[in-house]
Amino acid sequence: MRSVLLSNGKNIESLILDERPVPLPSEGEIRVRMRAHTLNHIDLWVLSGSPAYSVSLPHVMGSEGVGVVDALGENISPEFSMKVGDAVALSPGQGCLMCELCRSGSESLCPSYRVLGGHLPGVFSEYVCLPATRLLPVPPSLSPLSASAVTLAGATAHQGLVVRGGARAGERWLVVGASGGVGHLACLLAMLLKLDVFGTYGPEKKREILSRFMDIPLVSHEAPDWPEKILKLSGRPFDGVLDTVGGATIPRILPLLRKGGRAVVVGETTGSPTQFPTRELFGRQLSLHGVYLAHRSDILAMLDWVAKGDLSPIVSDVGPLASISPLQKAYRRMSERDFVGKLGFGWQ
Repeated sequence: MRSVLLSNGKNIESLILDERPVPLPSEGEIRVRMRAHTLNHIDLWVLSGSPAYSVSLPHVMGSEGVGVVDALGENISPEFSMKVGDAVALSPGQGCLMCELCRSGSESLCPSYRVLGGHLPGVFSEYVCLPATRLLPVPPSLSPLSASAVTLAGATAHQGLVVRGGARAGERWLVVGASGGVGHLACLLAMLLKLDVFGTYGPEKKREILSRFMDIPLVSHEAPDWPEKILKLSGRPFDGVLDTVGGATIPRILPLLRKGGRAVVVGETTGSPTQFPTRELFGRQLSLHGVYLAHRSDILAMLDWVAKGDLSPIVSDVGPLASISPLQKAYRRMSERDFVGKLGFGWQ
């Protein structure tokens, strides 16, 4: 079988397609024949040598994927039992499943929480063996690329907007970074939940693409005065802000909130803030939440909405992976932010 490996360096040029033996499932594991994968910003952090994801080389890339059950190991718990041919999504992150946090459904808070492709070997292979606890059922009618797109990015959007943000119908929310993987799914989810949603994007060329998929007020956050522009469009402060850009944008989003408003930060792609508006936080009784990935329940909720046709991720297919070149080009597009939504691929 073929796997996408980060071979002898931490950069895009060090990616290779490697031939490996098809793995055999161990006790409690299920082997999945992979059908589709989507890229995530975690991949870029791994490729750049980020200390948050310190991996040993060679390293199998990738956190997101969907496939079909190919073989079963022994002693699989009936709670997670599946049969050969079932369509499944991979849960990118998982805790110990035994502590109180995991049992209550808050596994991303577990001290043992680890992420595929980041802390652990990834899933960009034609076949993957994983504990049955990491697999989730997928309706067979669902597009593999669409299903893969919501396993991490979509689930994070759900965790941030619904679970941590507590967004309610009729509220006005701003999504910073509406053109990205998490951001565009957060906007689509917000519209589905009947929120009054606004968004920001980066380069101007992304506006036209976004406008094809969502009819919401948009402002480029590359404009120096973007907070003033979005507030003028809104006409009043926001009930909540979901910030998928993070870092330097954090000091600028808090003043956009009403008294008692909520800010949810799910990423940091622009560096750390040079200052933090503490007075804004306590003076206007704001809530600030951090979200790191999501829980199984978030993935299942997003898969359900996509299966019903209520939500359609924006996914650009970079083509069946006959060579490493298309994937290297896709990662360059990611690093240059030259895309909208998600990028994905299948196996030839």
